[in-house]
Amino acid sequence: MSLDYKAIGTQIREVRQRNHLSQAMLSELVDKTPSYISYIECGLKSMSLETFVLIANALNVSPAYLLLGQAVGTEPCASEEISLLLADCGSHESLIMLDVLKSLKRSLEMHQPRTDKPAVSDFSHRY
Repeated sequence: MSLDYKAIGTQIREVRQRNHLSQAMLSELVDKTPSYISYIECGLKSMSLETFVLIANALNVSPAYLLLGQAVGTEPCASEEISLLLADCGSHESLIMLDVLKSLKRSLEMHQPRTDKPAVSDFSHRY
């Protein structure tokens, strides 16, 4: 199995842009050149594990988040994605988003099919 460096680079670029960082700003944080960051984001260069961890730390995400889709049988880090979406929200916006998520969860729980209900065929012997 080989890593998809283009997908990893795309993930790095998306998080960097979401954090309102330029390639030059990220390069300063990880002590690399802006062109090297560009090569990584385009998937043209691989990076050392040390550089990978430095980039994850500079972007304030876990390395696992940057590897989304690389490991077989893994699920996306939804909680981390939600945290990233909330990162640039003010307190008022965060509270509204929290209310929406709580309402959505309640609605999903209310409309989830119940597994303790007897099946229709279970009633047939009574009639």
